[in-house]
Order: sequence, then C-alpha cells, then structure tokens
Amino acid sequence: MDHLTVTTRPRFEPEIEFVERKGVGHPDTLCDALAEDLARHLASEYLAHTGTVRHFNVDKAVLAAGTVDVGFGGGRTTKPSRLVLVGKADFGCPEWRPDPDALAETYKAKLLALLPDADAKAFEVELWLNQSSTDLQQVVEERRRGAPLANDTSFAAVSLPRSPLERVVHDLEYFLNSEDYRARVPIGRDVKIMGARVGAEITLTIAVPVLATRVSSRGAYDEVVDAVRADAAAFAEEVLGRSVAVRVNLADLDDSPYLSLSGTSAEAGDDGQVGRGNRFGGLITPYRPMSLEAAAGKNPAAHVGKTYHAIGADIAERLLAETDAREVTVRLLSAIGRPVTEPQAVHVETVGEVPRGDLAEIVRACFADWAGVRDRLIAGRYELF
Repeated sequence: MDHLTVTTRPRFEPEIEFVERKGVGHPDTLCDALAEDLARHLASEYLAHTGTVRHFNVDKAVLAAGTVDVGFGGGRTTKPSRLVLVGKADFGCPEWRPDPDALAETYKAKLLALLPDADAKAFEVELWLNQSSTDLQQVVEERRRGAPLANDTSFAAVSLPRSPLERVVHDLEYFLNSEDYRARVPIGRDVKIMGARVGAEITLTIAVPVLATRVSSRGAYDEVVDAVRADAAAFAEEVLGRSVAVRVNLADLDDSPYLSLSGTSAEAGDDGQVGRGNRFGGLITPYRPMSLEAAAGKNPAAHVGKTYHAIGADIAERLLAETDAREVTVRLLSAIGRPVTEPQAVHVETVGEVPRGDLAEIVRACFADWAGVRDRLIAGRYELF
C-alpha cells in the first residue's frame, strides 16, 4: 500500500499513567450516546430507502443542566434539564426524509431509557435539523468506484490492547453501571472513574450519585458509599490480581452528600456536550496517542473522523490476532476529496516484528472493507465513546 510506514516501539509501560471513563449517565456521555443513536437511525433509513447513506452530520448536542431540590428520601425538580440535538441532513430525497418533531419525542424516550430513575418532567428534548449543503451531498455520494469521498483532512489514532489500568477502569464502570449491580446498590448511572498508576501503585477515584429516594438518612447513604468502595476494590483485585486503593465521592461534606433524583449530575449544574467525554474505545487516555475527534453523530460512510477510527481498530485487532504483534498503534490520515479507501498516510507501530507484506495486506483489506465498516458502525459494533 502507498504511503505506509511501519515502525516498532517498546511495550507501553509508562512509569505514570492516568485513565478516565465517564459512565453512561454522565451528561457528556448521554450527549454522545443520543447523537450517535440519531446518526445510526438516519444512516439506516437512508440506506434502506435510497440504497446509499445520504449526507448528514448530527455530531453537535448539548445537555443544559436543570436544578433540583433534593434531600434524604427524595425531592423535586425545580427546573428541567434540556437536551438539544443539532445537525444537518438531506431533506431533498423523495424516498425518505427525517421528521424532527417525531424524532424529538423518540429521543426523549431514549434519554429516559438511559436514565431509568428519572421522571419524564425532569427533561425536555429538542431536535434542530436543517438541510445540508449541496456541495457536501456531492462529496458524500457513493461514486461508481464504490466508495464516497472523504469529507475532511483528518487523522485517527488507535492503540490495542488495553493496558491493565485501562482495562480495570473500563470494565469497572460497566460493572457498577450494570442492571444487576444497580438493583442491589441504589446508585445512579452517572458513574465516573479516574484511575492513576504511579509505578506499581494504583488508585481508583470514583464518583457515584446515590439515589435520594432510596436512602432516608446519612447513615444509609454512607452504607451505599461503603458498599461501592468494597465492591470496586474486590472487582479491581480480581481483574488485576492485586489490591488497589479505592476512593469514593471525595467531594462529600457533612451537609452535602452526592444525592440524585435522576441518576445524573445534569439535574443539578453539570452540562454535557458531544466530544467532551470518552474517546474512541471508551476511555480518556492522556498517555496514549489519540485524536480529539468526536466520533459520535458523524456520518458513518464518509466522515473520516469516525470511519478511520473504526478502520484503525480493525487493523489493530487483525494484527494482534493474525501476526506476532503483541501491541499495535495505528495512525491514519485522510485527504479531503479523495476516496475514503485511499488514505493520505498510514503509520503502524508494533511491539514485535511483523513482515511488511503481511501488515500491508491487512491494512489494504481493512480499507477495502469500507462498506463493512459503514454497516458495522450503523449496527453499533464499535465502542465510539
């Protein structure tokens, strides 16, 4: 493949490492999740009705925080939070066009499904979709060569596999946010975990909202916090094979515990926005190469800020599965106006030698599978945030 550079690097073993994950109920993650769900809906409908993914981008969303009056045993919403989903779409095809009013109702229901403890009156949802530009429609249109043109000059960076700290932060959030765990321990879905490793010492700092309607006193609240601390420590020890320090709700004061009605901090002052949370792969990893692209809500056919991350993940996973590479970092650079299957530059770093011919063939095959990448993105097969 043209413009392919292959290098080797040492194992990823920094002396210090920080890793963060914002759980599904965090305001930023809620924006990512709903913008991406809308993108998948638009793409699948265009594909089903017109045979191609028409131009759209819905990668802008904001969740403006409301206010509550909350205490042990319950409370009330004093000002609802407002989610606004914003973007451009093609309204000009007679076969199918989006209905913003109906979609606003749909996405309020989806928001409440992500926050099962919330009252419907606590949130308002708006959808602002306007006609996309003719120029961008022509770029995205799938050409006779079988692939659309890249809509931007952008890069993607993917590193696999996860480090032990990355793995425990990622998996612990899923554990604490699982339906089974939350049925036993009354916490909301806005779970946020920061992992820090200095040498061999690991500390996990966790923020979890405790559901006000299910704790009647400070003693009951403290029991929940203690349970989360103990369960998180046990989970981390099982994953890592050694004990770690766990700290929970460090901002608590005697008169201000972290209580919640809806399970998200959006109810009381924490706004959300697409692209401010987890990066592609579900983590925030300042010690890794990473792009600041917000993949959520972007067009899955032609927006290289999204598709190149998915292709990079495919390349990395195949190299780990099919070659002697033990770790892989993939960086991909597009060029606006060129087919998405023809990157401007590809840089692959491996731990362990991989024959260039084998590596080039895997890269070539992953780019050739752009339609499969598009379809897997529409199906939600990649962890974008």
